[in-house]
Amino acid sequence: MRSLLALSLFFAAAACGAPASPSSAHEVHAAAQLSVHDAWATPTPAGVDVSAGYLTITNGAGRTDHLLSATSPRAANVEVHEMSMDGAVMRMRALGRLPVPAGGDVSLAPGGLHLMFFGVQQPFSEGEDIPVRLVFEHAGAIDVTLPVQRTAPTEHSGHTN
Repeated sequence: MRSLLALSLFFAAAACGAPASPSSAHEVHAAAQLSVHDAWATPTPAGVDVSAGYLTITNGAGRTDHLLSATSPRAANVEVHEMSMDGAVMRMRALGRLPVPAGGDVSLAPGGLHLMFFGVQQPFSEGEDIPVRLVFEHAGAIDVTLPVQRTAPTEHSGHTN
């Protein structure tokens, strides 16, 4: 129960982070025309083995793609989650597939869609980079880096590799 309370407080605090501003530089995965920008992860609080990650995916292709999974060597499991309010209660649920519309974007941001890192073996510390592999239905695997910081990025960060 205490860990559930700590986890709830962690996400409530993360949801209060500043919204990400557009990055003026990002790299495009040439074959798939997908780009990932404004990526970041939250520091892991003491005694908690979960963290959250945020980013924006832009699909320049002519067809919808789907984010199928995410992995990181820094966590036992990474899932795409959606947060929503149900009355006065914040609910979080895992998504199986996340559509990225043709010619559109999907933002994973505090208070909404996000990556959940479970079983974090070593705490995420501010200033370090977390490697993540995103696997898409059509584009395949794309490796990204999420810098660990307390608030959303304001300049160039989290580019695809």
